[in-house]
Amino acid sequence: MEELSQATAILIVEDDKASRLGLFEFVKLEGYSVFEADTVNAALNILNSNNNIGIIITDLKLPDGTGLDLLRSINEGMVQRAEVVITTGFSSVKSAVEAIKLGAYDYITKPINLDELGLIIKRIISNKRLIDEINILKTRLDERFNFGNLITSSKKMIDIVNTAVAVADKNSTVLIEGESGTGKEMLANIIVNNSHRKSKPFIKVNCAALSESILESELFGHEKGAYTGADSLYKGRFEIADGGTIFLDEIGEIPLRTQSKILRVLQEKEFERVGGNKTIRIDIRIIAASQDIEKKVEKGEFRQDLYYRLNVVNLKLIPLRERKEDIPLLIKKFLEDFSKENGKNIKGLNKNALDILLKYDFPGNIRELKNAIEFMTAISDSEILDEHMLPSYLKERHQENKFAGGAGNVSDNASPSLESYIKIPFSLTLEKAENLIIRKTLEKNSYNKLKTAKDLNIGLKTIYRKLSDIS
Repeated sequence: MEELSQATAILIVEDDKASRLGLFEFVKLEGYSVFEADTVNAALNILNSNNNIGIIITDLKLPDGTGLDLLRSINEGMVQRAEVVITTGFSSVKSAVEAIKLGAYDYITKPINLDELGLIIKRIISNKRLIDEINILKTRLDERFNFGNLITSSKKMIDIVNTAVAVADKNSTVLIEGESGTGKEMLANIIVNNSHRKSKPFIKVNCAALSESILESELFGHEKGAYTGADSLYKGRFEIADGGTIFLDEIGEIPLRTQSKILRVLQEKEFERVGGNKTIRIDIRIIAASQDIEKKVEKGEFRQDLYYRLNVVNLKLIPLRERKEDIPLLIKKFLEDFSKENGKNIKGLNKNALDILLKYDFPGNIRELKNAIEFMTAISDSEILDEHMLPSYLKERHQENKFAGGAGNVSDNASPSLESYIKIPFSLTLEKAENLIIRKTLEKNSYNKLKTAKDLNIGLKTIYRKLSDIS
């Protein structure tokens, strides 16, 4: 029995009781769910109360109308869509043509040949399966070109995405550059989703979050006994990603010694596990991301030859302050998401709140804007968010700008407000004071780790290490 027959219900509309019962028994024996009606109105009631009916077998002439009336109701969207087979004892070319024009699937004369009717039903179900398969393929095709949550009306950003899609199905290494929060990982996802490696492993590594010794083991794996604590063989990320793609985020933070090993992977497609001498060959595509890799090359902190090998396809993402036309679009998307998540019906922001957000430069980019909208959504019970619901640092920044007479961010020379200082108790240890300063600076910078590292003149790895200590 066909799988779809279990999910396809059939409605028989026939005013002659003997004919209706005969059709009912035949369809039931064929394994389908069956409903019956003797008038147009009874049929419409059944169609309105049952969503599984896929086929209607109806007499042309009924006490309160015709089978054509059912067809018209379906065409006008008054009831669910279903394939209609017209039956009649008054064979007429005119009625057959009219039924087909109205969308009837087929036309059969009485006395009904049950074998013929059975073939018609099977053909309808077979066609339905084919249509379902086509829709699935269309969905998969749409998914292939699905840009996820990347929302933009900026021509420059659209050009970047188009380039990403154009190179997606190639094997070329891609280097994505951009500030924190601009969507580097999102762009990597777009590339993978549009590539022939889509169904293969997609492994992501945050290089800045791992120490040198751990990073090397994570990337290349290690043999049993390679070092103290290596109790068993461990496959690294490169090995796990074989056949697919590996995304190396913050690749500029990788130590020089590890960089040479990555260069070999790029050139030779091979490596050895830590503590091992067996050469492992792999087939992977590398997508790398960095915020300031060119400066590291200039300082000698990043190998120039590796940079050139990574920089085959370069995609530079634009900070939000340079595409402010996207801010209203992003706000709309975030409001929809967070309203749904919190069971609220927030329709938008008032003009004052929107103006403040449009004037702000968002050093944390899209991530910072998203956090701000999530905060406003969480605390609001109104349909329209206003400026009083903005995060405190945005309200303070707005007040400072008004006081300074500026429209953008406060200049470096502006006098700091009292809120700009961090209160450190005398009894606090040096380590705890450092942690407090880092945490407060992160909050001020909307958790933009790179900006925090620059403000405090410390390395990005120190930020990650301190964050681990704080937590």
